Amino acid sequence: MKRPKRLIRELVYLLTRLSALVVSLSPSWFYSLFSKILSHFGYLFLARSRNRVLSNLRIALGKERSERELSRIAKKQFAHIYLGFCEMIKAMKFSKEKFLRVAKIEGEEHLKTALKKGKGVVGVCAHFGNFPLMLSRLSSAGYPTNTMIREQSNQGMEKYFQELRRKLKITWIPKYPLSDSLRESMKWLKKNGLLCVLMDQHSGKGVSVDFFGRQIQAAIGAATFARRMSSEALPIFSLRNPDGTHRIIIKEPIKLVRTEDVRKDIRENTACFMKIIESFIRKYPEQWFGWLHRRFR
Repeated sequence: MKRPKRLIRELVYLLTRLSALVVSLSPSWFYSLFSKILSHFGYLFLARSRNRVLSNLRIALGKERSERELSRIAKKQFAHIYLGFCEMIKAMKFSKEKFLRVAKIEGEEHLKTALKKGKGVVGVCAHFGNFPLMLSRLSSAGYPTNTMIREQSNQGMEKYFQELRRKLKITWIPKYPLSDSLRESMKWLKKNGLLCVLMDQHSGKGVSVDFFGRQIQAAIGAATFARRMSSEALPIFSLRNPDGTHRIIIKEPIKLVRTEDVRKDIRENTACFMKIIESFIRKYPEQWFGWLHRRFR
């Protein structure tokens, strides 16, 4: 049983490296077409992933959108995933000037003001648009940017993605062991850094909050860090424009609840964060990767 899994992992790794090579040697018009071909292939043949995406869409948006609209969103989401990978490969060769043109930051004044307070900044983030490119762009702009990333079980893929992140100047903290991750994250905030926290996936140790009218388990990391370190919490999202450029949107600081009841504060602030994430998903559903995960349980 282990041998077939190992062979599949090695095949996935080899196909990924081959795809990256093709993209790196291709002009932009070709990798755009290449990503569309891959997305159509994935949507047609990766039945388990397709069904999960459609199931999540029906739960969240089924009362507001027709089945045809949900199917269209699902297909576009697959395209965004493959396109995001291609963009990361090409971005490694971007000049600083081109990177500035490709990814623009909106609301940068909110981040500058928050960092001036010297308490660090917690970025309330989600798997939106091209999140790795967002981290790279913020770092290139001179902001001390970090995030927590869960390592993949496929060692070949993990080493490859670590290589990509280093070339894109992305700093990260391994999510596990969790005790080390929490300690390093707090150290980063104490040094007045920006810690971008992805909080849109299921967390068994999280709190129950409303999300698209359903109760889900949400991660409490962002709320916990912001409260414990007295850091500002800023919504930060990456969005892809129709012309292939990107917008990094930084919103004004979230007014946090702070009372003597720590658990209640964390629950209420986490619920607030998830409502902000939900509002972005409603506007740009095809750009949220979370449809691929078991968000509703």
